[in-house]
Amino acid sequence: MRSSQLITGTLAVVATSSLIGWGTAAHAGEPTITRENGVVIECSGTWRGEHVYASLYENSTAGNTMQVVIADGEVAGGGRETTRAFKKGRDVRGALLLNGKPAVIEGTAKVVGKKIAVHEEHDDAGQHIVVDGIHRRLVTDLDFTWKGRTVPLDCSESFVYRLRVSKESTVD
Repeated sequence: MRSSQLITGTLAVVATSSLIGWGTAAHAGEPTITRENGVVIECSGTWRGEHVYASLYENSTAGNTMQVVIADGEVAGGGRETTRAFKKGRDVRGALLLNGKPAVIEGTAKVVGKKIAVHEEHDDAGQHIVVDGIHRRLVTDLDFTWKGRTVPLDCSESFVYRLRVSKESTVD
């Protein structure tokens, strides 16, 4: 169940991510269609006894984002956007500064399994959004390094996707 919730939530983010400054508004009756490809790597781990949430998100239309939060932001938290891919072949690497110190996620990710069809419809920000496409699971071996300590990450819900996103205005 968690997997389908993550996938549905992530698809909603994928489909709406380009609403903020990345496209033109559709007028009623004129749907805009984009093709979006990317990677969703969401991980958790434990660093010095504190919970770590880490995300590497790539979207061919909206750009790429890295986020790391330690202890719900009480220890550290940050994110950054980039045009550079985090996943190149099987190699994965993302870096940002947390409290002025480099934080790195790196390792490998391999696409496995069958293509899984996805479909979602929802209304958001005055638009009716229809998402159709596929995703495939990623098997990862990733570590998180910060302040001289390296810990393994569990990224079992990660996947790659290829989507067709249609957005049509629901207002005149």
